[in-house]
Amino acid sequence: MEAETGAVYRVGIIGCGAIASDGWEQSARQVPGYLLRPYSHAGAYQRHPRTRLVAAADVDPERLRAFGARWGVSALYQDHREMLERERLDLVSIATPTRVRRAVTVDVAGRGVKAIYLEKPIARTLADADAMIAACRANAVTVAVNHLRTYDPYYRAARQLLRDGEIGQVQGVLATWAEGFSEGGCHLWDLLRFLLETRLSWVFAHLDGEEARRDLGGDAYLVYQNGVRAHVHMPWSTRVPVGVEILGSEGVIRMGYYQAQWWKLVARGERRVPVEWPFPRSNDGFSGMLTAVDELVRALDGGPPPASTLEDARLALETTVALTQSGRSGAPVHLPITDTSYVVESWL
Repeated sequence: MEAETGAVYRVGIIGCGAIASDGWEQSARQVPGYLLRPYSHAGAYQRHPRTRLVAAADVDPERLRAFGARWGVSALYQDHREMLERERLDLVSIATPTRVRRAVTVDVAGRGVKAIYLEKPIARTLADADAMIAACRANAVTVAVNHLRTYDPYYRAARQLLRDGEIGQVQGVLATWAEGFSEGGCHLWDLLRFLLETRLSWVFAHLDGEEARRDLGGDAYLVYQNGVRAHVHMPWSTRVPVGVEILGSEGVIRMGYYQAQWWKLVARGERRVPVEWPFPRSNDGFSGMLTAVDELVRALDGGPPPASTLEDARLALETTVALTQSGRSGAPVHLPITDTSYVVESWL
């Protein structure tokens, strides 16, 4: 861990549900190899030597009491503003429902907090995202957004393979994903930004036709400024393990919950055949969430910003907006999106 010595930062959490505590982590433990742990905000702060979880806030008194008992936190508040006023916090996690994240983020940014670890999707409209960005910039608040796979050591190893040219020129991406274009999709949109290191140009989408759902899913076609095309299958009707296949001129990288594989084309006489190479296992014991906390700590020390910033998260939200607009209109949508008031719903 790079940031092992130095100031210990006081932490508070707003919103004490599954991702803040250990609800999702308990589920993950039932699936071998599902995700590296800790897989919760509280768990990551507990593991990091330079963060101390001292306070929590939630509007549900029972959930708040359960969180306090689970993590040994005695400073518990039903009003996050009271917590911010009384606790002199350096770092705050915001794990509230999406619909209130703008208001809570603006509150936190104006109360002397130095950094925010923010859940995703960050907002329902681009206008809300812009207000959050403005508040954090005005108050010099560093933000890491929990696009979990962007911090995952295996996806980061894949990115290094791409940078090293190990599969040649990236030409396309095939992905199977879940949970809709907003809630689950934002993970993928940010991951593709991180892996491909380019911006999105235009999209086309076919929706499942289940408009009653709060978060729409379907099939998506994304074209990036460097010419890479991504085909994404993200239906609500099937629940399959997510995965990403990156297709290059000289090989393939395949990533998923249960595997990380890499093939290169190798000369065999007059032919070139795909040969599997050992995937670099660079896991240093950090889960994605612990890595995000560590990057926030290093940013507070004057280091670089986290891998997924508030501005990056706006790009992911813009992708969701574009896909939703395309699916409803039946036409391609080019970025940037000019209608910042367009609402996309999340199921959380």
